[in-house]
Amino acid sequence: MKKILLILSTALFPTLANAQTQGSMHIDRDQIALAVTVLIIAVILAFLLELVKRYLDYRLKEKVVESGVTQELASLLLHRDQQDLLRTCIKWLAIFLGLACGFTIVAVAQLPIWGALAVIAFCLSGGFLGYYLFLKKSVH
Repeated sequence: MKKILLILSTALFPTLANAQTQGSMHIDRDQIALAVTVLIIAVILAFLLELVKRYLDYRLKEKVVESGVTQELASLLLHRDQQDLLRTCIKWLAIFLGLACGFTIVAVAQLPIWGALAVIAFCLSGGFLGYYLFLKKSVH
């Protein structure tokens, strides 16, 4: 036991002797701007993808009705699950609510850039956690 303590203290001694405060970290504002830009573009593209999906669903429904297929096949193809619509609405609510909470905390606390990004990320992940718990509850 004494050997283990001696080895650990000997191994940690150079680290303790070298303990110095670090100077200010260099934060490249261009990288922050790029990350925020990529995040905004991703949200906009996801929104546009949802719009295109809904438009193509509408066109498919229109073609099915015009083609004159049987009533059973048309109802099977055109049936839109109400649970799916609810899940989509709740998902977007969770995303925007998380972003709104994050931006509100950043505005009130006036945090530095990295702190602001961390707060927004945590609030957004909290929104997704709420969405996950909603899905888990709605399945059971």
